[in-house]
Amino acid sequence: MLRQNTIVKELAGALAASLSLLACAPTGIEEARSALRTNDLPTARRLLEKDRDDFPDNLEVRLALGEVYYRTARDALDWDGDEGRYLAYLEQSVDEFVEAVRLDPKQPDAHFYLAVMDVYRGDLESALRGFQNARRLRPGPIADTNLAEIYLYRGDLEEARRWNKSAYLSGGDIGTVTFNQMLIRWSEGDLDGARRRFEELRRRHPELIRTINAAPLPTMPRSFEEFAGYCCESHACGPYLEHACQGLGLEVGRREVSEETLLKELRLEMEKRRRLREIYRQRKELDIEVEEQEPAP
Repeated sequence: MLRQNTIVKELAGALAASLSLLACAPTGIEEARSALRTNDLPTARRLLEKDRDDFPDNLEVRLALGEVYYRTARDALDWDGDEGRYLAYLEQSVDEFVEAVRLDPKQPDAHFYLAVMDVYRGDLESALRGFQNARRLRPGPIADTNLAEIYLYRGDLEEARRWNKSAYLSGGDIGTVTFNQMLIRWSEGDLDGARRRFEELRRRHPELIRTINAAPLPTMPRSFEEFAGYCCESHACGPYLEHACQGLGLEVGRREVSEETLLKELRLEMEKRRRLREIYRQRKELDIEVEEQEPAP
C-alpha cells in the first residue's frame, strides 16, 4: 500500500511537471505554420511575435519568425515596390536568424536562410559560404542539393551535377534531386529532358514547383514553360539562368532598387558579419567562415 501511494505521488509529480513544461512552451507556432502554408503572413507574424516576446530564447520561434519577415520583405519589394518596408523587414529577418545562431551556434538552419536571402539580394559568394557553413554543421543530402543549386546559379554545371549526384547517392530526397536535374537540363539546353523532369515533379512532388527561392508562386505551374516563365521573371532566379531564359524567348526580371537601398543592404550585411564573427570567435572548433578568407602569404 505504501508503495502504491508512492507511485501515485510520483505519477502526480510527473504530470505536474509535464503540465508546467507545456505552460512554458510556445502556443502559436503550429497555427503560424498553418498560416504560412496559405501565405497568410500577417497572421503568422502576429502569432510568432507574441511567442517570441513570451519565449525569447526559443530557437524554433526565432527561425520561423525570421522566415516570415524574409517573405514579407520579398512581397514588399516584389509586389509593392516598397523599398522602405522591404528594408525594415529584411533587417528584422536578419536579426532573428543571427539571434538563432547565438542561441545555438551548431544549428544549421539559420545559415541556410541567410544564404537564401543572399541569393535573393544577388550575392552568390555570400550565399555559397552560407550553404557551405550549413553543410559543415549538418552534412548530408539536403545540404548537398542546396550546394548543387547554388553552383548551378553560379554557372558551374559540373559542380552542380557533382553535388546533386552526391545527394542522390547518399539517399537524398528524390524530388529535390529531380528539381535540380530539371534546372541543369534546362541550363544545358536539353528542353525535352527538362520537360520530362517537370512532369515527374508535377505528378509526384508538386510542392517543389510551387515556390522559387522559398517564396510561393502566384499559381501552380501547369507546364515547364509556365514554371520557366515564373523563374525568368523572378530576380531570385532569372538572372542566374539568363542564357536558359533567352533560349525560351523569355525576358529576365532584374531587381530595380535605389542606390540608397543598395547601401543599406550593404550595411546590414556588414553588421550581420560582425555579429556572426563575434559568435564564432568563441567557437573556432566549428570551422565556420563568415567572410572570404585572406590568402596565406
